[in-house]
Amino acid sequence: MELATLAQLHPGRLIAGIGHGMPGWMRQVGSWPESPLTLIKEYARALRLLIAGEPGPENGRYVRCEGVILTEIPDIVPPVILGVRGPKSQAVAGEVADGLLLAEPAAPGYITASLRNLGPAAAHSPEIVIYDAAAVDDDEEAALAPVRAALEPVGEPQWAAHIDPLPFAEELRAHRAASPDARHFARTMPADWVRALSIAGTPARARAAIDARHAAGATSVVLAPAGPDRLAALESLARALPCGP
Repeated sequence: MELATLAQLHPGRLIAGIGHGMPGWMRQVGSWPESPLTLIKEYARALRLLIAGEPGPENGRYVRCEGVILTEIPDIVPPVILGVRGPKSQAVAGEVADGLLLAEPAAPGYITASLRNLGPAAAHSPEIVIYDAAAVDDDEEAALAPVRAALEPVGEPQWAAHIDPLPFAEELRAHRAASPDARHFARTMPADWVRALSIAGTPARARAAIDARHAAGATSVVLAPAGPDRLAALESLARALPCGP
């Protein structure tokens, strides 16, 4: 109902993204499912039907809304995408959703691998929304510095899906293993890796990075401003946008 209301208020401007949830938080309240894949599959299928004004599907293992119909539905039905990173979860997105939301870092190789995971049942033109840490400056090193902090977690095992498709994956893992902590890992990461894992550098280099992600299949590229002064970072990111006529 909340998504339907948002879609009514902002027709054609809403993309509904859902994920598995935060396991630690959900376990604290006893809500982590025995089968996360089953839950997200049932939930996405039901959500897409309900928000389009169709009756809810047959009751499943977790989602029970058979025959339910929303009376207030939007004129423009928003796409429903899954914010998931694992290959099995992305295959589910190909079956029951309109696309993917890929968290940062979303290098072109990761986008390409994720599209393959969607499988043959995927929507003809899936919605692929990606996020990347971003900073723009005429001095390239000044732009790379703030995104390094945002890349501190990417050496951890849970980010493997983002890193595995990249040509320097093994080197990155070895660098993390040799680093005393995540901060040192990111601060000493080669500049080429930082460029690949973010949208950072001069305005021209940032625009090229955005173009490369679109070429790989992204339909929306979200720039997550890096640096202590987020307002100043946002203003700098505007310089990476394509110039109008």
